[in-house]
Parts: sequence; C-alpha cells; structure tokens
Amino acid sequence: MQYRPVGDSPAIFNIGSGDMSTLSSLAEEIDQLSNDGSVDFNGKHAVVKSVIDVEQSSAARSASLDSKEYLGWSSKTSLQDGAASTLAWHLDRALPFFPPSASDGEPRPLDGEDILSRRGLASCSHRDDPTCLREAHTSYPCASECSTKTCVPSVFDGVLELSREVTEDCETVLYTVSLGYDVKKLHLQTQYSDGQEQKKNNDPTLCTIAFVPTESRLVESVIAKVPASAIEKMNLDLSENSDYETKLKKLSGHLVHQGWILIFVDGATQPLTAEDIFMPKLSPRRLFHPSVRRAMFVDENFSSTPLPEDALFLASEMLRGKLKKRTVMGPNERGKKVKYKLPEEPPRTAVLMVAPTRNLPKADSHHMPLKEITLHLIREVGGSEDDPEPKEVRVQREFYEKARSLINSFELRSLDNVSRHRIEIKDFIRSRWVLHDLKEEEGHQLRCEWYREHVRWNTHLDQLSFAYVMARRELTRKVITEQPLQTEVEKVSLLQIVIDATSDAKEWHPIFSGEGNTLPIHHSQIAPEVIPQNLQDQHEVTEVSPDSAALDDGTNTFYVRIMSDERMMEARKAWIKARKDKLKGPKM
Repeated sequence: MQYRPVGDSPAIFNIGSGDMSTLSSLAEEIDQLSNDGSVDFNGKHAVVKSVIDVEQSSAARSASLDSKEYLGWSSKTSLQDGAASTLAWHLDRALPFFPPSASDGEPRPLDGEDILSRRGLASCSHRDDPTCLREAHTSYPCASECSTKTCVPSVFDGVLELSREVTEDCETVLYTVSLGYDVKKLHLQTQYSDGQEQKKNNDPTLCTIAFVPTESRLVESVIAKVPASAIEKMNLDLSENSDYETKLKKLSGHLVHQGWILIFVDGATQPLTAEDIFMPKLSPRRLFHPSVRRAMFVDENFSSTPLPEDALFLASEMLRGKLKKRTVMGPNERGKKVKYKLPEEPPRTAVLMVAPTRNLPKADSHHMPLKEITLHLIREVGGSEDDPEPKEVRVQREFYEKARSLINSFELRSLDNVSRHRIEIKDFIRSRWVLHDLKEEEGHQLRCEWYREHVRWNTHLDQLSFAYVMARRELTRKVITEQPLQTEVEKVSLLQIVIDATSDAKEWHPIFSGEGNTLPIHHSQIAPEVIPQNLQDQHEVTEVSPDSAALDDGTNTFYVRIMSDERMMEARKAWIKARKDKLKGPKM
C-alpha cells in the first residue's frame, strides 16, 4: 500500500468501525458476556445509562469513511463481537480444562463456546479460518475430565453411572481396559477386591475394575458360565430364562472374572478413536465415584500380575511427610565414607507416579537422540527390532526435534538470561501402569495436558507425549521461578552424588502451580553440608524416616514421581515389614 500525504504532517487514519463506544459500555458488554449481567464485579447492581455523544460519534463515523475512501478498507468486526472473541480466547487459554466434576448434574463454568454463543457468533476452526484464535483441538469426550461444554459423545457415556456406583467407598481403584476389538479372553489377572478385606486391616479400601466390550465373545462366554442358582440369589429381577439382552444390562458391574469386576461398554468391539482409547488411561477422573482418591491403570498386556497390595504399596509411595534435618553417610573426593547433613524438606505429594524407561542412551539432556529413543519405546511396547517407525510417530517425533532445535537456538528468545533456558526432552517412562491422584487440581491439569498433547498425534506412544509435556513444564518452571541459567553442561557434583545415593530426591519432578502454594523443591536445590573432620567421629548418623503422611496445611508441594526399580524394591521391603508389624498389633 502506498500513500503520499499532502504536506509534511504525518498521515493519521482512524480504521475503527465508525461506531463510538465508551469504556463503561465495553465493561458492561464484558460483564454481560461473563455472567447474567445483573451484578457488577463488586457485587452491586450495575446501572448503566445509554446515551449517545452526538459530536464524537459523528466524528468517528466521518473518520471511518475517510479511511475507507483513501485505503479501500474498513473494519468488519464490531467492538462487541471483537470483545466476545477476545474474551473467549482468554477464557480457553486460562481454563483449558474444567474442574473434574464427578456428576452430570454438577454445574460447569463458562467456556469460550458459551461466550461466543451469547453474541450469536459461530465457533471458528483452523481448517476454515486461518485467523481463528481457538486451538485446533478443543473438543474431548464428555466422559473425560478434560472436556468442556463443547464435548463429544463417547462409548463411555453409557457406563458412567454404573462405574461410579461400583467404585463407591473405594479409596483406590485398580483397573484395566480391553476395548477396540472383539475380546476373547482377559490376559491380565488380579485378585478380586471390593474393599472389605482392606477395611479389616484398616488399610485404604481398594476395588478392581475391568472395562470390556458388551458385544465381545468374552462377555458372552462369562455370562454363559453363570449358574442359574447364582442368578436367582442376586436380587436383580433375573432368571435363567431371561433373554440375553436383559442379562447384559443387569449383570454389568456384578460379575467377577479373573479377579476383575466386569463393566460392559456398548459399541466397543470396533477400533476406537485416540480420544476414546486413551481417555480411561490418561484422564479417568469422571469414570469413578468421588470417594476414589487414587486410580492405578494397568495395561491389558502387562507382563506381571498386578495385585491389590501392589496398588496399595505404590499409592503409599505417592505421599511423603516432612523430612527433618538429618545426617547421612556418603563418599568424599577420595571415595572415603564421611558424614553429611541434609537440610529439611517439605511434605511432598505425587499427583502422578510411573516407572522410568530402562537402558536409555547416554547423552546430554538437551541432546537426547529422539529417533533412537522412539524406536526403543516402540520395542518396549511390543514392537520388533525390524518394525519401521510408523508415519504418525515419525511426524510427532520430528516435530519435537524441530521444536527443541528452534527453542534451544535462542533466535527468537530474549537476551535476558532468565529466558534462555534450554528445553530438555529427557523424562521417558514405561507406561504399562500409571498411578493417578484424582483429588489434587495440579494432577487434573497435568493429566489433561498429557491427554491433549497425546491424542492430537493419534499415535500409541503416550510415553513420547509425556516426555514433551514434562520438558515444556520444566522449562516454564525455570523461567517463571527465575532459576540460574546453566550455560554449559556441568559434571555431576560430589554433593549431587551424595543426594542421589542417600535419598530419592531425583525421582520427584516438581509441578509448578502458581496458585500461591509453596514452591516445590527441585533435587538440584538440596545442598548437603559436609561435617567438619573433627566432628566425623561423633555418633550422629540419623537417616530419619519421613512423617507418615503429607499434611494439607498449605506447605505441601506437588510432584510427578518417576520411581526407579531399585528404590521400589527397597521401599517395598520396608512397606511389607511395616505392614506385618501393624497386623501384629502393639507389643504388650
């Protein structure tokens, strides 16, 4: 566009719509979009007088017409429509995932779609409108805890009420899913639990659940094996002569097979979408009763037999009380055992627990060979050495490589040191089992972020999506909390070796909340203090155990725990011993 003004004064164009608006009228518009419009932000009745400033409105209109004459362009979006679109964008950005309401009758907050509908605006999409401000993927199954009001139906809609009823009074749920094909048999076995055994031992109650297709041969064979006498005793208004469809409806949630309470899912013998198949694994909150605190997903192809006590043990490792100052033994520069003092640590709560991937290649954390690791992950979930990298996985992996290269090149980054941290895609896991804390909002946000990141790629490697989500979150934590910039790769210090050898601090990956909670401690922030040589002989080695539970007193901090096999074995031995001592009762 070329324009040569008359004279030396700069050209000024008013490219507005030509309509005059006041700040008070804009505030009223936003207020009406975000609530019922009868109450202002101070809780008082808002009275806004409608007036027209004739002179200013006329001048604005004239300026707009002049701009159209000279530039051949005029505004097409009114201030009101623009305010609605902007507010919808900010709302979806600030609250991408609704709180995980457990009941359908529970009211849900506004989302961007509601804001647009109040102005009569159609929701846009990136496919049709390249200027659309909304994310390309914003609709999730209504049964997912990550869905908003613009959710879509799924195969789980019909079992929500039943699955919540079955898991009532269960503090922990051990569950598996066999869906998306005609299941003939459950390969995964467990020991049936409905919580009663745990109540006797004053343990957290636990239930075992399996979601299977209603139309599968597995369900048909299981129902055929149910004795007529057992049906009569169940008080389900059933008899041996009841038709098969009635039995399907009445027996779902009442039959135990291979240790699992079977919940029949309609229409699940055909291949499911990524949103459906990964929903129970990555965002399961709405599937269970509000009494459920933790849920442990186990993949149907898991090689070991998961037992209720396994889930109870792992659930106990998600909480750790405050650690007081303690003295531990560790190596010095010459390899000799000396004493160190470790500082006090706040209570910790893991909102997610998984196991790390084994045998990863050794490389700098910001240079991890993603292609090699991706092929390793494919083999870990059942692929063979000769299997090529699937196209969808390759696209996802190449995107992460390009994102890492662009971010770490610093070409688009500020010169401020705080903003020049690298992104490190390094937290690779085995996700054959995943343990969720369903009560903490930090866990809800993390689950939905993982779920959203994974389903957009339509791949089976949720481990790759997890690593990217954790890398992005860790980069955000470093920038927001203004962590010191590591300009070059540093060797592992002696003190860090002491921390790794004497504690599990490296397994706890901090979750940055930003909601006024105590900032979580990264393992690099723990500073052991070397005890002077003249005090080394004093008997003060006190490797104290943490308090029995983390307290919800505002000092609790939230983490993802990636628990190593070695630490798991050590903790399991201690847990079994404590459990036996508890069952024996107090000594007389």
